[in-house]
Amino acid sequence: MKETKNEIADVLRQQLERIPSLAIEAIDKERDLRTSPNTPMQRPDIIAHVKMADRSITVICEVKEPAYPRQVRGAIDQLYAYLARYRLHENADVVVPIVAASWLSPESRAICAEAGTGWLDLAGNCRIAFDGVYIERETADKPKPAARNYRAVFSPKAGHVLRALLRDPSRAWKVSDLAEASAVSIGHVSNMRSALRDREWAKVDEDGLRLIDPDALLDAWRDSYEPVRGKRSSWYSILHGRQWEERLREVLNRPDMTGHAMLGGLSAAQWLAPYLRGNMTTLYADPAVMPELIDALKLKPSNSGANVEVIEPDDPTILKERVEVSGAPPVSSPILTYLDISRLDDRGREAAEHLREKLLKWH
Repeated sequence: MKETKNEIADVLRQQLERIPSLAIEAIDKERDLRTSPNTPMQRPDIIAHVKMADRSITVICEVKEPAYPRQVRGAIDQLYAYLARYRLHENADVVVPIVAASWLSPESRAICAEAGTGWLDLAGNCRIAFDGVYIERETADKPKPAARNYRAVFSPKAGHVLRALLRDPSRAWKVSDLAEASAVSIGHVSNMRSALRDREWAKVDEDGLRLIDPDALLDAWRDSYEPVRGKRSSWYSILHGRQWEERLREVLNRPDMTGHAMLGGLSAAQWLAPYLRGNMTTLYADPAVMPELIDALKLKPSNSGANVEVIEPDDPTILKERVEVSGAPPVSSPILTYLDISRLDDRGREAAEHLREKLLKWH
């Protein structure tokens, strides 16, 4: 944390030095603030003293690491407490509060804007405004540690928990019940509960954990989504059209295929929320049923001209979440289908938003 504060102090200096009319007197990371000469009080992490013409400016920074929305709101409360309780600088004409971190997400920056505070991070995002001075920069870059932390909530194991929550966003979950439903440890659910609260996607009360912003959660998951991990192979089948669809229904609906095989991607979307038909059939399948699928669907390995893609997921849990659609083969869940096709081209993304509009509306 100390290293982060030092880096942020350097970045703050660089930003202030861009303003020719400002003269930096000091950037202090150590000095105690006092309400009286002999009474030390809690202080902001960084204080910059600046002169502009004949006016004294004090910039105060509260550093949070990590800086998820919940922590950012706490930093803002602390900044305004400083403004209300302390004499930050006897001769200061203007005091400028800023939330700082190694990385501030768009959601965290929006919270700062709403509260009237500036922001600054090590990725290059910055907003400092006072007395006719206005600096604002935005970047899509994330420092590697921040990017890892941001993606951790969407790891394959975390996905078990998220899919359970999104199946019924209004439900309140006890940790033990959610762990059982998600087939993950109680410790992992506890970590997820904290992560979701920090990002303000969920709340915890006496009834348990409940999503409060499922749309924001799904947006963030979509933007960070990585394809299902597993073996991928390409095949060609001589079956086409209605014959192919009938064979898929027949084979995938067999009792021994339950929890072991299903359609995915656009092949699932065309049954869940028809919009766009793909040229390739996508199948998720357990390796144990591959010989039967190859025989029943007349699949031949193909390096070119393939019309079937088979994904054998490292995590078989998704196969147990398959959805039964009347008159159709079993398909991947709406959540997984949405995430998969949102990674496609423009038309695929249109199909994803169509599916979301039809099946993933919670308000």
